[in-house]
Amino acid sequence: MPPLGYRRASPSTIAAVDSGLHHGIPDGPAARGTLRALALLVDRLATLGDRAPADERDAAQVAAVRRALRQYTSRIRDAAMLCRIIDGQFVLAGEPVDRGLTREDPLIDSLLQRCLNLDIGGITVRQGAAPNELLSLAQLLTGASRPTMGAPRLSSDTPTTMSSIAAVAPARELLRSWSVLVTRADQAPAPPVAPGAEQAPTRAEGATGSAVATALAMFAASRSDESASRAADRLLALLDDAERRGEAQVIEGMARSAMQYVHTVGTSGGRLAVERVLRRLQHRKTLEQLADRLPHTPDRALLLELFARAGEVGAELLVTRLMHAEDAQVRRTYFDSIVALDIGATLLYDLVHDPRWYVVRNTVALLGEMGLEHADVVVLPLLAHADDRIRTAAARALIRLGTAKALHGVQGAVDDPNTEVRRLAAVSYGLSSGTAGGVRPATARLAGALERETDEDVALEMLASLGKLGSADAIQRLLRVAVPLPAEQGERVVPRESYLRIAALEALIRARGQAVVSALEGLINDPDPEVAAAAARLTRS
Repeated sequence: MPPLGYRRASPSTIAAVDSGLHHGIPDGPAARGTLRALALLVDRLATLGDRAPADERDAAQVAAVRRALRQYTSRIRDAAMLCRIIDGQFVLAGEPVDRGLTREDPLIDSLLQRCLNLDIGGITVRQGAAPNELLSLAQLLTGASRPTMGAPRLSSDTPTTMSSIAAVAPARELLRSWSVLVTRADQAPAPPVAPGAEQAPTRAEGATGSAVATALAMFAASRSDESASRAADRLLALLDDAERRGEAQVIEGMARSAMQYVHTVGTSGGRLAVERVLRRLQHRKTLEQLADRLPHTPDRALLLELFARAGEVGAELLVTRLMHAEDAQVRRTYFDSIVALDIGATLLYDLVHDPRWYVVRNTVALLGEMGLEHADVVVLPLLAHADDRIRTAAARALIRLGTAKALHGVQGAVDDPNTEVRRLAAVSYGLSSGTAGGVRPATARLAGALERETDEDVALEMLASLGKLGSADAIQRLLRVAVPLPAEQGERVVPRESYLRIAALEALIRARGQAVVSALEGLINDPDPEVAAAAARLTRS
């Protein structure tokens, strides 16, 4: 086991409980382009509908879905999508989208209406989300009650999708790997409450509720140690009674009020009394009832402060509930809360060896999100696990950690039998300029894997990573894909798919910009019309 001491690469605050954000889209046009790519995918998926591809027209629509998914995947590969719907208007990365621009673009306007009809308040897509997750998001936004043709079953190992368009069972869960978060309009966080403004429980019934409200009002009005102590005595008696009755909502109201009072009094009179109340609230049985309430409160910051004070006990209770939660949104709440607390490393290191696959998966995901310094040592052996689901979670977590050791380990999985593990391995090459330790250069190993790759999602990630590596060897490999060499006499050359050649062109432009334009000009007259159009577009830009 790693040393018990640990740290995060970047500290978190209790108030920041949305763990799905890494790098936001930096400018308005790029953000709108990503939103439009999602709108296009939703439109193409809705046009395809629920029927199986039966004729050439349907096949063309399937191809349109594939192209739209590739475009949206490419956008998300570069940056996260942070979208909110506020007052009937898209807000991207904190910047409202002009209503006129929305009305003038039928695709974006249609997407907005779909979000409003589905009562969606926000869409967060993490940078590098898997194509399967993006397609499932689009399926959700079509509002289809049945699985749409082309939308795969979203299983726990997040398989790739563009290579398997078929009728399948409906997606049971969207947030399996924590890369996509869709919130309802009524799930937006509650606005901050002024100190002392809300001192009553969320819900209290009968005489108990009235007594609690009176005690909390006395507590809030106390400004001396003596008056606060009397109010605390009364409050503690009511807290014992509420705990015996199992009135979790009443206990929640007391906990929130006590944390508000701490912020109000600071170091002045009444501080000792409120600390006495807070110590009582940290009893295990009390924390258990508050943990059950956590997914049902709109503003969790105050409760998480209390769990942070409880230390390892608080983290243990939340981890236990995460492992047993059935509802996706409830599981997401516990997941984000644990990440925000930034404690419980010892427990997580132990749970990596749990025999239940879903416990290991959730634990590994937490280790990746929390960025613990020695987590890579614990997670790396899981890349050799027999269960595809655990290998996938391990690869994803190691990419989140981003250490040289972690990336080196994931790069070694580029020949894994599972397509999603290979896709993540390809992604890891783009996050590092190479590998160390006297092994083959990263470009050579990745290029060799590209020649053997049969899954299009994985191949696209490999091409993108070659462009990010940008070495002379990487450029030559990309040119071989984009500009096929003439066949020798008697040799038969199997042409590359259009989408692969276009992806290679885009990777070349990313890597060298105008320096490779001259090499691409000859493709403007390429026999493949899609490649020719892409070459013309890229050379102009």
